[in-house]
Amino acid sequence: MDFQNSFDHFVFDLDGVIYSGEKAIGDSPQVLKILRKNKKGIRFITNNPSRSPSDYAEKLSKLGIESHDGEFVTSPMATVSLIKEKMPSEKWKTVFIAGSNYLKSEVRKTGLVELYGEDSLGADLVVVGSHPGFNLEEIRIASIAIGNGAVFIGTNGDYFYPCEHGRAPATGALLASVEAASGKKAMTAGKPQRYMFDLLEKSGVTPTKKTLLVGDSLRIDIAGGGKAGYSTALVLSGVTKKTDLGSNEITPDFVLEDISFLLEPRQGTGNK
Repeated sequence: MDFQNSFDHFVFDLDGVIYSGEKAIGDSPQVLKILRKNKKGIRFITNNPSRSPSDYAEKLSKLGIESHDGEFVTSPMATVSLIKEKMPSEKWKTVFIAGSNYLKSEVRKTGLVELYGEDSLGADLVVVGSHPGFNLEEIRIASIAIGNGAVFIGTNGDYFYPCEHGRAPATGALLASVEAASGKKAMTAGKPQRYMFDLLEKSGVTPTKKTLLVGDSLRIDIAGGGKAGYSTALVLSGVTKKTDLGSNEITPDFVLEDISFLLEPRQGTGNK
């Protein structure tokens, strides 16, 4: 199949699709260069809440991939959308945020007052997103605050992400620990929820079958993209392997080895 001439927009997950750790996957730099040359719409969509769009643009630049801040949609951006949607019917004034500086700066845009230390135990809202410095104290404060009545929001529900040495824990694994301690489930904003896809549409990406979402997770990327109305391509360069496909009811439109499938009409296995 000639993928490049079949689609107008391409939406890429990052971890497990464009790169793994600090290394580009397959021919991803060349793929993105050709798509830009052919004037295709490009967006990057990631559930990883630890980095800002400018951070991602800098990382891609080091891999030889051109991008700009406006092409990224992140789970912290989606978290802000979720909070703003709920705020008119809620009485939230304060928030405890267990997450990166980027996540904190995004949540502050809602007008909520961020609490710290023991003051956080009385917060109206708790927001959790993975970051390198996540620690037991954050779990303690979040769990107690939620037990005291705070609403619980997680940036995303991914249990792990692919790295150079295997699988590393992601926000979903941290949410599970807080859920176990507090006895309450988190609502999430990232893929496969609609908030990130709403942001994509606002950025100019039409939710039609002429838009191809490329991801490595059936539960997160493919489920979300399919529900949003996109065509979907699963790559096997990240968290999903061929052995996972037979027993899963989520079906992508295409299953491919890695992003290199976009270089020429080859490799693609249609499922429809």
